[in-house]
Amino acid sequence: MTEWAFDHYNHRMNPITHLLFRIEQHCAVRGITESTFGRYVVNDGKFVARLKAGGSMTLRTFERVEAALSATPDPGEPPPGSPGTPS
Repeated sequence: MTEWAFDHYNHRMNPITHLLFRIEQHCAVRGITESTFGRYVVNDGKFVARLKAGGSMTLRTFERVEAALSATPDPGEPPPGSPGTPS
């Protein structure tokens, strides 16, 4: 199995691993810790650590995390509607 196929298989078969990767990227870009992310999003500073240790979460919690990850624009992007951005 090639490296790409393995990574692709991993992401499709394990959404928690992919979610953790996205959370790590989100925190790194914004300069916040994973515990801060957990506190802000699900009011649990140990949320990410628990997931990394094999913990689970409810569908409602998953939806809250997804909403937080998709609702926050990247800091390098100009805000929507600003001059020079397509509307």
